[in-house]
Amino acid sequence: MDRTATVTILILLLCAIAAQGVPIPGAQRRCQCLQSSSDIIHPMSIQSLKYIPRGSHCDKAEVIVTLKNKTKMCVHPDAKWLEVLITAFKGAKKQNLKN
Repeated sequence: MDRTATVTILILLLCAIAAQGVPIPGAQRRCQCLQSSSDIIHPMSIQSLKYIPRGSHCDKAEVIVTLKNKTKMCVHPDAKWLEVLITAFKGAKKQNLKN
């Protein structure tokens, strides 16, 4: 091999190593919620709430509600009933801490 070919192959090899693991914009979006609902869910049927802030994995915040029957639902984070539920939960938690 001549020197030019060796240098070219070496440069290509270094570029391949440097580019390995570099995320491709738009290709790594892994939002867990494809659709979000604002429908009211009865608080007695909710087992847990999971809030996932927006980040590199997804460009929007997500709220996943797990029901007592193990069904998972995506809820719009700005749903008014959800804000009321969280506020009520925080109030109840503070009340329990005082007692």
